Amino acid sequence: MNEIIKEKLKLLPDKPGCYMYRDKSGEIIYVGKAKVLKNRVKSYFTGPHNIKTTKLVSEINDVEWITVNNAVECLVLEINLIKKHNPKYNIMLTDDKTYPYILLTSEAYPRLIVVRTKHKSRHDGKYFGPYPNVYAARQTCDLLNKIYPLRKCRYIPSKECLYYHMHQCLAPCIYNEKFDYEPFKKEIISFLNGDTKNVLSVLEKKMNKASEDMNYEKAIEYRNLIQDIEKTTTHQIISTSDLDSKDVFGFYHDDEEISCHILYVRNGSIQENYHTIFNYIGDYEEAVYNFITHFYEDDKFKPKSIFVDNFEDIDLLESDLGIKVVTPQKGVKRDLLDLANENARKDFNLNHELYKNKVLKRIDTVEELGSLLNIKAPYYIEAFDNSNLFGEYPVSAMVVFRNGQKSPKEYRKYHIKTVVGANDYASMKEVVYRRYLRLALENKPFPDLIVMDGGEIQVKACMETLENLKIDIPVCGLEKDDKHTFRAIVWQGREISLDKHSDLYLFLVNISQTVHDFAISFFRSQKGKGVFESQLDGIKGVGPKKKEAMLKKFTNLANIVKGSVEDFKEIGINEKLRSEIIAHLSKNNS
Repeated sequence: MNEIIKEKLKLLPDKPGCYMYRDKSGEIIYVGKAKVLKNRVKSYFTGPHNIKTTKLVSEINDVEWITVNNAVECLVLEINLIKKHNPKYNIMLTDDKTYPYILLTSEAYPRLIVVRTKHKSRHDGKYFGPYPNVYAARQTCDLLNKIYPLRKCRYIPSKECLYYHMHQCLAPCIYNEKFDYEPFKKEIISFLNGDTKNVLSVLEKKMNKASEDMNYEKAIEYRNLIQDIEKTTTHQIISTSDLDSKDVFGFYHDDEEISCHILYVRNGSIQENYHTIFNYIGDYEEAVYNFITHFYEDDKFKPKSIFVDNFEDIDLLESDLGIKVVTPQKGVKRDLLDLANENARKDFNLNHELYKNKVLKRIDTVEELGSLLNIKAPYYIEAFDNSNLFGEYPVSAMVVFRNGQKSPKEYRKYHIKTVVGANDYASMKEVVYRRYLRLALENKPFPDLIVMDGGEIQVKACMETLENLKIDIPVCGLEKDDKHTFRAIVWQGREISLDKHSDLYLFLVNISQTVHDFAISFFRSQKGKGVFESQLDGIKGVGPKKKEAMLKKFTNLANIVKGSVEDFKEIGINEKLRSEIIAHLSKNNS
């Protein structure tokens, strides 16, 4: 389990939602649902598991989640995400099955039926659902068909059927006149949208009457039917009857950063989400406007409409995008926008908590180092390393860590000026002397700790130089093993070994690698420049300034030979001198 996951586990909410596990490549490998996200996700990383779960956990590199309002939304969102991403560890839900919908058709003689998918081409009408409890959905549909005399037959027969004689159908098969189904349809729509009070009241009375008459089997039937209705009509916003594609933009911000969470709604269902946090300067609404317009630079990704909270230039945004921009005020669409805004807020808080915990962890590590060395916590560290090639192109480099974090603006590079040949001890003394004499003369603060990327020799060189300057700064070294990997701290003539899995060990490895890489990078640039300049020696009319100009323009000798007349003119070299330079290089490298 990596550090990102460890920190995120501490911040999981006590809410229902869906979680997604990603591997190192960023691919979603598992989607799950939970009534309480915190409990469910944490369970994967504690205790023993079966072989499949153990393998899944070993591949998890990051975890994300989307919070919802209730368990029904969890079920619906889970299947939508699985259908969209087809994660390799979600086997049971990757077939063609999906949760059913209840459809009120728009035919002249409407029907109320249960369908598996929403296809306007096949079934035109108003959809309700999806319903995770299939049995409850069918029972509710059957109840409504008993209450309201809608057509039951798929195709209109030539004569009446049993439903007509049971007073559950108006029999359009034998009566040619058109019936007014609108009152029935309004009541059904209201019922399936959650207004079930009247029907439930009637059923409760029948249940109580059956119970009083000691007809307990009938009372149980009514009770079960009431429960089925409650399950079916539980409010959920993850899937809707509106099949148009839309993107729902949720935002949350402070004075410096904006969190954006986008819900992609396709075919009436949330199929994917995207979240990001970005810095802004100036007006918040202007930043939101610019973000959305840049988000749709590629026209092929535009939906039919977007939802976003109202702001001053929303009409201009609609004109620029060429799509409908809506600010829903109520109903399911408003609930979707509220859900996006809420997730944007949670993303914002999660990001800040992760950052805060990361900073606190670095501070704790720095304080642990101070405690180990029995010095004040080294919140300000400078580290040194040398590099050369058999004494040629000798350089040194210094990096700075503040509060456990790199501070690249304070890095420094040094050419070794007084030392001839490969003498690491003398080179280190020169660089330390130059660095801290300058800080002293400029009356600038000294670091809390100096770290030498080396062992006893480098530490001794540094301490002798500081003593001559009459400057008191603690100095430690990072002793390496045969593979040039940090092995132990050199401190006051002894070595201190660390647990290789500890945060302190990893922090010192980071310092060692950072200063080493910075020194090597500087050395290579100087070596390349030296070879470059030596090859240009002896050409009349090519002095230091022209060498420097060619170095910046072409970066290497091969590019000089390929350089055009125009390329050379840009750096002040005429065609004649260009020909002489190319001829000289070609002769020396033939």
